[in-house]
Amino acid sequence: MLFKFLFYTVLAYFIFRWLDRIFSGKRPAKRRKKTPDMGSREKRSKVNKNVGEYVRYEELNKDK
Repeated sequence: MLFKFLFYTVLAYFIFRWLDRIFSGKRPAKRRKKTPDMGSREKRSKVNKNVGEYVRYEELNKDK
């Protein structure tokens, strides 16, 4: 009984996905693998890697 329910659930999922693809008019975007150092020219963050790190500082006395 449980396997029959799971089978029909998965079948309904694929049917609805197929119908959605037909009536939306769009094809699903293919997922691209992210492979660093493979010649890809992805936009890199322009934020310095040291942002957020602890920085030592010295307090100044305001008394003169």
